[in-house]
Amino acid sequence: MLKKSIIGLIALIAAIGLVFAAYGDGDNDVSTQKSINSHKQNKSVESSESTTKASAKANNQISEERAQKIAQKYIEEPGAKAGKPKLGDMDGKKVYTVPVLLKGDTVGEIYISATTGKNLGGAGGVS
Repeated sequence: MLKKSIIGLIALIAAIGLVFAAYGDGDNDVSTQKSINSHKQNKSVESSESTTKASAKANNQISEERAQKIAQKYIEEPGAKAGKPKLGDMDGKKVYTVPVLLKGDTVGEIYISATTGKNLGGAGGVS
């Protein structure tokens, strides 16, 4: 008789546990959904970045981001920054033209080889 009571009590506790697990806290679902959406958004950004980098590698080119970082190393004017590079051709070779920005104005540009990453020179500057 005692064994049947214990088994019945265990079954009742298990059933209650299943009910709580199945219906749990409603806020948990919202939190989980936000986490899933955030993860999907991050994967989308990563995918876009890796596609751009893969495309550049397939063409034996450095990425725009890399060209911008290289150009920034050559900017000596305080407060000036390398802008968004534009890929073009110069003497039959692929070259990134990286604008030099100061207080929102373009004050010059630096040419970076898209294949080697070397500084090919530039134009403009602050007097």
